[in-house]
Amino acid sequence: MDDRLRLEIRRVAEQLLAKEKATFRSAVTLLEIEELTCQIGDELARQLANGDLAERSDETAGQEQFFCPTCGRSCAAEQDPEPLILQGKRSEIEYSEPRCHCRSCRRDFFPSRGATATSGS
Repeated sequence: MDDRLRLEIRRVAEQLLAKEKATFRSAVTLLEIEELTCQIGDELARQLANGDLAERSDETAGQEQFFCPTCGRSCAAEQDPEPLILQGKRSEIEYSEPRCHCRSCRRDFFPSRGATATSGS
């Protein structure tokens, strides 16, 4: 983690501590304070991961064509992304993944950004 990000986290932590002073003061022992901060950290990790994965999914879904990993033919992404629940280190993460169907192979696959078909190929 770089210093710029560490400073941003410090700024957010100071704001949260000021706004939620009563919540923090209700934790009496160091163990209770750590439990509260761990819950906050877990929620922050979940929301950051959800946000980043949603952006990646939107970027991938915004592309029109993908290559089938089996036959190499160009396939369009389906209109309804596949909802998934991923188990992360800190929590479950909800994710909707774009999916393609290859009519030639009769198989579904989940495209990656590197598997796009360029126009004219």
